[in-house]
Amino acid sequence: MNVYYPKEIEVKTGIESCGGSAELYQNVVDVFVKEGRKKLPLIKQNYKAENWTDYIIAVHGLKSSAASIGAIDLSAHAKEMEFAGKDGNTRLIHEKTDALLQEYVQLLQKLTAFLRETPQEAQIAFFEEYCD
Repeated sequence: MNVYYPKEIEVKTGIESCGGSAELYQNVVDVFVKEGRKKLPLIKQNYKAENWTDYIIAVHGLKSSAASIGAIDLSAHAKEMEFAGKDGNTRLIHEKTDALLQEYVQLLQKLTAFLRETPQEAQIAFFEEYCD
């Protein structure tokens, strides 16, 4: 079976963050998608309201959860927004938040398709290829 998994994700890195377990990694990816449906609107809402305290908390959470699945670029972009918020650099936040949100949406769409179209056993078998 051919499995399509988003190229934006470094699977080996994600599996390593899950203690080398393909099964645990599959669960973490599933949670990332489910929680993403809640976190995405929260980031948008805090951004539009210029509620920087909650915005920082939300992008910090995205930074950590993206890193846990190996979405290194998304994690780095969220980290940049987190630190821009902590530094009070609202100009940078306004410049880059839309791109961050677009990147997040696209990754969630790809992962949703992967989870929906690939049987769980095939997902785990695919991830096991990356285990040491």
